[in-house]
Amino acid sequence: MSKWEHWLLPGILAAVGVPFLIAGGVIRIVLPRTIATHAQEVARLPVATADTLNERGARVLLEGWVSDRTAPSDRPPLVAYKEYQRVRRDGEWEWDNVRSYTPTLWVQIPGGEVEIMAAYSLRSTASKVEDGRNRVYEGFQAEDPVLVLGTLTIAGDSPVVGEAQIGFETKADYLVTLNREQFTARWLGLLFLVLGSLLTLGAGVTAYLIWRGHINLFADS
Repeated sequence: MSKWEHWLLPGILAAVGVPFLIAGGVIRIVLPRTIATHAQEVARLPVATADTLNERGARVLLEGWVSDRTAPSDRPPLVAYKEYQRVRRDGEWEWDNVRSYTPTLWVQIPGGEVEIMAAYSLRSTASKVEDGRNRVYEGFQAEDPVLVLGTLTIAGDSPVVGEAQIGFETKADYLVTLNREQFTARWLGLLFLVLGSLLTLGAGVTAYLIWRGHINLFADS
């Protein structure tokens, strides 16, 4: 055996451990801060009414419901949806998000109606349509309640919101969800840090023992 093969095990441990350490740091430190910043923005924004949508370019938060003015999609009664396909991967069945259908959406809010520009993101959904066992569509239909966070691109009597995220929740529910995500990120990051530290430490200890000649992983029988 080549002498370099003696260092194979500590090399593998380090190759796995160091990425775990990096990922743990990002998940535990960076991700919770990002979520917290977003939560502060959501908490600061008042729920808009038709009378308050008057500052173009402002971030706005809407609580309302999908207007029946929105045309049905090719998967009625849904008007917007994510399409999931059931696939088998490594012996396990999983659901893959294969596409999103997000046309112009009309949302009814207190005092009026707001147009949501196409290409918004669906954060959470309320309704489901199944197509056999291997395909599911999750989205919204008319009258479903929604929470919209976006940018007011056109103000006035016919307001339009772009760059929107839409969820099936209220502002209070969303803040609870964000708080839960921060908690999960901190503990998941800690788990990655612990595993990464153990693997990296194991790599160092193993390398030291090999260097001192205390272990020989490829000794002849």
